[in-house]
Amino acid sequence: MKGIELLPFITDEQNKLLKISAINYRRFARVYFQILEFENNTVTVKVWQLQNPANHYLTSKELIDRTKEVFGSDILPAGIALHVRPIAFKPDDLQHFTIETIESKMQQYGLKPKDLVKLLDIDKSTLSLLFNKNRGLTRANRAMFFYLFKSLEKSYAGYEKNFDGSSRSVNTFVENLAL
Repeated sequence: MKGIELLPFITDEQNKLLKISAINYRRFARVYFQILEFENNTVTVKVWQLQNPANHYLTSKELIDRTKEVFGSDILPAGIALHVRPIAFKPDDLQHFTIETIESKMQQYGLKPKDLVKLLDIDKSTLSLLFNKNRGLTRANRAMFFYLFKSLEKSYAGYEKNFDGSSRSVNTFVENLAL
């Protein structure tokens, strides 16, 4: 557990107990604890959960409850308050972002591969390898395409609002992106 050295009142036995609890939560639920600070008789603990094979995720309230169990009366002496900063797990949209998704988004916005080359500043050959499935999408590639289309969605929504009533097409929008 990170930051355990910030707690001057912890005995060796309590230290061992905290480490065992942290290891078990990390191993079975991918829940992590970090002691951020100890000031004015208040311990601040950050707790978060990462993706796990069981796909069972705790809410912020459940993370707070688990943290209070770990730092119960056995660990924190009377008069020491516990503040918990939970970070609940949010599923990653990148896992489901495939070449087929990219192609459908390209069709939706009227983009051609040469437009992506200009927008993303990547080689034509690299893009061709990805689209022909000769090279798999890495996490970085997924993120690059995901955030490109996410920004295009926001920009296009603003474009539609600015030109209300007119029949501006997606192609006109893309042309105005200064490709």
